[in-house]
Amino acid sequence: MKNLIIMFIIVLFCFNVLAAETAYVPGQIMIQLSNFEETTTENLETDMKTINLHKIRLLSKRMNIWLFGFELGKVSDSQIKQQIKNHILVQEAQFNHYTSQRELFPDDEFFDLQWNMHNTGATGGVEDADIDAPEAWEITTGGVTVLGDTLVIAVIDGGCDLTHEDLDLWKNENEIPNNGIDDDNNGYVDDYDGWNAYNHTGNIPTDSHGTHVSGIAGAVGNNELGVAGVNWNAKIMPVAGESSVESVVVEAYGYVLEMRQLYDETDGEFGAFIISTNASFGVNYGNPANYPLWSAIYDSLGLAGVLSAAATMNINVNVDEVGDMPTACESDYLITVTNTTKYDVKAGSAAYGLETIDLGAPGSSIYSTNYNNGYSYKTGTSMATPHVAGAVAMMFSAATEEFLLEYEENPAEKCLEIKQYILDGVDILPSLDGVTVSGGRLNMYNSLNLMPGVNITENDLPAPSIHLANYPNPFNPTTTISFSLTTEHTENTEISIYNLKGQKVKTLAITLSPESSLGKGLVIWNGKDQNNQPVSSGIYFYKLNIENSPVNKMILMK
Repeated sequence: MKNLIIMFIIVLFCFNVLAAETAYVPGQIMIQLSNFEETTTENLETDMKTINLHKIRLLSKRMNIWLFGFELGKVSDSQIKQQIKNHILVQEAQFNHYTSQRELFPDDEFFDLQWNMHNTGATGGVEDADIDAPEAWEITTGGVTVLGDTLVIAVIDGGCDLTHEDLDLWKNENEIPNNGIDDDNNGYVDDYDGWNAYNHTGNIPTDSHGTHVSGIAGAVGNNELGVAGVNWNAKIMPVAGESSVESVVVEAYGYVLEMRQLYDETDGEFGAFIISTNASFGVNYGNPANYPLWSAIYDSLGLAGVLSAAATMNINVNVDEVGDMPTACESDYLITVTNTTKYDVKAGSAAYGLETIDLGAPGSSIYSTNYNNGYSYKTGTSMATPHVAGAVAMMFSAATEEFLLEYEENPAEKCLEIKQYILDGVDILPSLDGVTVSGGRLNMYNSLNLMPGVNITENDLPAPSIHLANYPNPFNPTTTISFSLTTEHTENTEISIYNLKGQKVKTLAITLSPESSLGKGLVIWNGKDQNNQPVSSGIYFYKLNIENSPVNKMILMK
């Protein structure tokens, strides 16, 4: 019996290998030639005329890879491939395999109503006006880092339905509920479910808004129930603190800060591994200068390794000009969000700001969890923001061990990297371009693929005609800016660097090094302006003075 099982396994293995190898375009093979002389392809065709080998097109000039066709039926495909691989002019050869787009669709009952995650245009919207969630879920569904830390999203809102079966809520296992004792000595009595900053207890009120927001960020996915959150497996920490009374807000954030720092100080024995917060509330037209304590908390959280997402006003105004609290705060560790619709445009009722509002996210007619174990639609920047808070958790769940070890050593710096990946990964939208920092709407899949160690499939994104990058990023004191052009462009040019206010701080002249039809160049920026004075820490933009050049961002940290 044992031998039969072994034989079955071998046969099954061989069948799987054969099945994988036969999934290619009939009569086509890709060949990497050993040299790039004009006669090479002709000589190879002559030597392989019995199978009518003929070149179709050049695939990569740099790698000297060509697509060839051959006549079917002469001999077996495997013999043809081996014959070609053995030829002296051939470095490597393989069949032209079929590929498929990788998407993971959950089995949640109402997923077809979640256009924000996957928009087919069936409900009257625009196809792909979404955050590319199924593509991102193919990479990770969140929950735990590779180092074993359970990811926690702190939702600061009006409360939450603690009995909702589609939410995986965080619990303070070091606290005995309702015994009137601070069992874990964190300064909060009976905070088993989270914290209520309204009445300074651990009793979390049931709240429709907070439950809805929590589901967007982290409803359990693929459980044949309800909806799927951005992050399927992260824990949601409810903190009741949505208030225009600043002391309540500060107490709510203070609890989050205490629990994260306690986690770090006790090596995970106490506290919680909070990596993002969500605030879907604020003070319309608030001036951050009048809220210095509230504003300062975002920097404190950032230094502890926590990124915060905040919703801007549900008013069609420019926050740069009129102010808002908290989305006009200057903290680098705050990600500010406006509302986009299923038509992939900024909602007419949502605020904007080239200097203050970082990006858009779906926020109109969003289907999510509600109290009494229910579900409902809600609209507003409140719904847009938890997409970003959940995306932050997704980034951490996909992070490599190397990244997370560096994060342990310097959480603030790595937080800014995560923020940059989120902003760099957006889909640019005309209605957001020029009125938000990134110019686009959240695309979680793109951002995940910017993370070190996460590989993107070749066919998923179009190759840009201009590649622009800088390393290291963040940097101090210098960074090297490099670029390459896939279209012919050999004249000298410049790179312009701007601050968050759109002011040009430096122009760097560069000399192109023509190679074939490609222009390449690089230059080092030392973090100084045109007057050779050091600029302050923060986010800067840079671009080539060439039409259609992308605008990239970099972070200077001192």
